[in-house]
Amino acid sequence: MKKQIFKRDSVLLAFTFISAFASAVFYANRISYVFVNTAVFSGFAELLLTLSVISSIGLLVLYILKAYNIKVREKPCSDRGVFLFFTVLFEIAAVLFTVADIAFTIGAGAETSPVILKMILKTLPVFVSFCAAAFLLFIFPKIKKDVFKKIIAAVISLGILTGAFYILFPFFNYKIVSDPMVIDAGDAYSVVFATNAKGTGYVEYTYEGEDYKLYDEAAGRIKGSSKIHTVKVPKEHLTNNSYKIGSARVIEELSYGGRSGKTVESEEYNFKVYTGSTQTFLTISDWHTRLQKAYDAVSYTGAYDGVILLGDGVPGLMFDDEIIDYIIRFGGAVTGGEKPVIYVRGNHETRGGMAAELPGILGLDSMYYTLSSGDYEFIVLDSGEDKKDDHPEYGSMVNYEEYRKSMISWLENTAEEYEDLYANKKCIALVHSSDICIEEDLKERGFSALNKLNASQIISGHTHTCEFFEENGINIYLDGGHNNGVFTASKLTLNEKGYILEAWNDSGEKVFEKDLSWK
Repeated sequence: MKKQIFKRDSVLLAFTFISAFASAVFYANRISYVFVNTAVFSGFAELLLTLSVISSIGLLVLYILKAYNIKVREKPCSDRGVFLFFTVLFEIAAVLFTVADIAFTIGAGAETSPVILKMILKTLPVFVSFCAAAFLLFIFPKIKKDVFKKIIAAVISLGILTGAFYILFPFFNYKIVSDPMVIDAGDAYSVVFATNAKGTGYVEYTYEGEDYKLYDEAAGRIKGSSKIHTVKVPKEHLTNNSYKIGSARVIEELSYGGRSGKTVESEEYNFKVYTGSTQTFLTISDWHTRLQKAYDAVSYTGAYDGVILLGDGVPGLMFDDEIIDYIIRFGGAVTGGEKPVIYVRGNHETRGGMAAELPGILGLDSMYYTLSSGDYEFIVLDSGEDKKDDHPEYGSMVNYEEYRKSMISWLENTAEEYEDLYANKKCIALVHSSDICIEEDLKERGFSALNKLNASQIISGHTHTCEFFEENGINIYLDGGHNNGVFTASKLTLNEKGYILEAWNDSGEKVFEKDLSWK
């Protein structure tokens, strides 16, 4: 029996690890479960996972019985027929699940694959622990040469010590990883930036001869548990002023004390706000992680004074890195930290565990609000999700129907209170989906309120097309975004007489232009 430990038995143990790996990766792929169950049959993904786990357990049990020659009948379990039967049965299952894992990962595409990779990495420690335990229990005792045992013991000890040291003293360079994205929150600016590890965040500037250092804080407590930092700054303090961002690394926060590390600080940013009669805004929607395509299209739009982000930059919000990579870094890159951003939430930003944190992360008290830019008024709306709340994609964790009702009530109250004021205003409405609400009655009420507020134009995205049409007395422009490998970015130019809508694709071709008048 001992002579076979690195022969037939080692093959069985290897396949045990393969089956366990298939289970771990398949579990990490659970973001695809809803789509798989819809495409095949309800419960198919869960069935595969269950069989994969059974396969792993069965192979491990079979190896234990064989390795220690445990008898479960008159003959030992090393009987060739039993060995072959269970080996073939379980390895067919392992191969099936491995193929399924690969198919799901490839099928996820460029947008979702990075999320799956993060989920695999999150699952990896469990798999590594399983492999280490199996090795120490079943392989290590069978090794005859002491020199090999000493080498293995030394490697394992070194790994444990390195891991422990890294937990206590993380050894990597702390740095700011994005230009700030300065969001116009209506009543203030939210300066949002990111670092590569958790820490504090602050903004420094001088206003009317006085030096200011404002922190990302809540009720007097400086926040230090996030890689994303959000600092609210009064509009008059930042408008046409210079500022710096900074962060001190936080290794751990304790009830009594804590440990801080390196402090990093940026160069100065010169923040410019144009409120004159002519203003230009870059408008971008539905980039869905295709950053380079978006940058290419933006490079052809020419100069602009501010940026309107119309949502759907991510597949969902499961990790803070998605917010950092595809929203904060993107907003910082297209503004250089020196132009204001108006942010509109897309339906993909309403999905995942981080979705509920997004308003606070962006420094917005609400995802629907109004703001002014000189003589021009913007009404920012939030269309929420594009399916009913009971859709399986949402896992019974959304309440967007009631949310949209509240938004429409707010919009109607705004129209009733300020109808006379807005009668002479030049007004643009911004929303991810031009339908505003998926509920027909709420949609009608929303359009009625916008008409009372004298809105000339709705600018939106969601459809991944560049179109212009009129509905319910309001012009509607669909911004473009990513579509079949081509990205379209737009520019809005406001002037006293009217406004101009233009669009370019990532090859530099101008695909749309329209000159319009205010109501």
